[in-house]
Amino acid sequence: MVINCPNKEKDFDGNEQMLKEDVTRKSGDNEKKIFSTFSEKHRYGKVRKLLSNRIRILTWIHRYNWQWFVNDFIAGITLGLTIIPESIACALLAGLPARYGLCSAFIGSFIYLVCGSIDTVIMGPTSLVALVSVQFTVGKPIEFAFILTFLSGIVQLIMGCLGMGYIFEFISMPVIKAFSSATAILVMESQIKVLLGIKYLVAGLIESMKTLLNRYHEANYADFVMGLCAIIFLIIFESFEKFSKRSSSNKVVRLLFRYLSFSRNTLIVVITATISYISLLHNCHIPYTLSKNALSGLPNVTLPQFIIETPEKTYTFWRILTELNVGVFVIPIIGILTNISIGKLTPKGLVDTNQELLTVGLCNVAGSCVQSMPTSGAFTRYAISKACGLCTPLANLYSGVIVLLALSYLSPYFNFIPEATLAAILICSIFTLLDFKLPWRLWHDSKRDFIVWLVCFVVCIVSGVEVGLFVSIIINVLHLLYLWARPEIAVKIQEIDDMQYICVTPGNAIYFPAINHLRDKVLKATAQAKQRIPVVIDCHKISGLDFTAAQGFVKLAGGLRHDTAEPDVAHDSSSCQSDNGADGFAGDTLLILYRMQVHLQKLIDNAGNLVFCDSEEKIREFLTQESLRNGFINLKEHIRASIDLGYKIEIE
Repeated sequence: MVINCPNKEKDFDGNEQMLKEDVTRKSGDNEKKIFSTFSEKHRYGKVRKLLSNRIRILTWIHRYNWQWFVNDFIAGITLGLTIIPESIACALLAGLPARYGLCSAFIGSFIYLVCGSIDTVIMGPTSLVALVSVQFTVGKPIEFAFILTFLSGIVQLIMGCLGMGYIFEFISMPVIKAFSSATAILVMESQIKVLLGIKYLVAGLIESMKTLLNRYHEANYADFVMGLCAIIFLIIFESFEKFSKRSSSNKVVRLLFRYLSFSRNTLIVVITATISYISLLHNCHIPYTLSKNALSGLPNVTLPQFIIETPEKTYTFWRILTELNVGVFVIPIIGILTNISIGKLTPKGLVDTNQELLTVGLCNVAGSCVQSMPTSGAFTRYAISKACGLCTPLANLYSGVIVLLALSYLSPYFNFIPEATLAAILICSIFTLLDFKLPWRLWHDSKRDFIVWLVCFVVCIVSGVEVGLFVSIIINVLHLLYLWARPEIAVKIQEIDDMQYICVTPGNAIYFPAINHLRDKVLKATAQAKQRIPVVIDCHKISGLDFTAAQGFVKLAGGLRHDTAEPDVAHDSSSCQSDNGADGFAGDTLLILYRMQVHLQKLIDNAGNLVFCDSEEKIREFLTQESLRNGFINLKEHIRASIDLGYKIEIE
């Protein structure tokens, strides 16, 4: 007996429906949770990437190891001892008291440690920046130097935020080398007067040489002897580095010579300052000039004064901007150029220019609050860091700490350092920037780059580095515009199955400045041809095309058109796209655009004797068609080809 229970069946169906709804709801909740988790991870990944792009220490600190620490510590200590005398010398070069050189050598190091993108850059004052800075601050209150530092940092921050790092790609290597060599000569010339003990401060090489020649009788031979002895000492100790690379020597001896070479600047400062100190203790007269105004203690942290009051006049902020003139833009460019050049010398050779602009800008803005002159990396410090095996920017920490200790405890003793010794340090350090091998190579390999180098070098020497840099950038831009307007175009006669055609191959994109150049090349080639043969423009290298250039192709086709009789045969438009689908070309020279990208073809208007092709087989068909029409080949011998092309042929 079978008993039907309809209520139980309904309950079972209801439970089943509720179970399905519950499963669906749970599944939807799980999908929402999964999607929410994925969104959170994606958002976290974007934030982490943004932070690591700006705070570069996050990209390497988690991989830091003991070997890196040892290398960075040794490099940092060595660089710290090197940067102290260099900073003092750069301050004197910029017309500032010695103390302000050290004020420029610590705050930037700490910031670059966190945000810097180039491992081998050690921030601090440089002779290049100091030499250019003095052109804009000479004869003005000392506060101008600190405001120049602040404004330079602001300009660099603005350029970094706007992503304007690509501008520095317009500065070629010959320009950078010419600029560096010219600056090295200017720095060395500026230190000749210090070696001779003559006091004056003027802007420009010509004025400086005039003043030196007029006052050479004021030379102090004691300063000259001290400077000459310092230069000889530095040259001898620099040669120790070559000796340390000899594998035949004892390892301990090699290390000793290596670090003696790296510490040569510090050693000569300690030796000459000690001689001066002992002489003064015995009340002896010092015949040479000593550096002065080296006050002890750390600098006060405060914003630079934007209104400067002197007994003679009061400088408002706008007046200061007028006095600094283009220096507000020149100093940031020169500072960042040094870092970019150092970055290109690294094994990878890649530089995040926008990140460098932001980082160096922060260094200068913060530095202006501790009475710093404009800062950047330096080639001399790069050479030492590379030789010491520096691995990360952490060496900036050790270098900055040593400078702080020197400011706190050693500042009074800087008064005993002879100025001739500091001049010798600058001359020997900057001498490495002289590079006359490159222009010799350019003279043999690239006359155009040699001319750019020569113009930059001469203008920097005669008119100043800021003018030379500006003129060189203009020359580079004009050169690029010339290459854009006159791209390389190869024109030659080629054959397919004994059928000739003019093959034209543009080297790069064709935009409106270059289209007339292309047309002239093609029309000249067709005019020199002994018979009318098709023109094939191989467009596989053309990655860009604007509207004006597209219309230029149409005008080119018009230039190849001739008023003759009606065509004997008709072109097959099914194999290749014709612009107007005409039956023939009425005696015109056929223009074939070969391998042009489809999206570029849309810009070109219809023309009766212009077609597009994307394969060599299609070119062969068009050439055969044109040869038959012009009578260059026997019709009976190519009757099969003509039938394949769809020709209607009548044989008498």
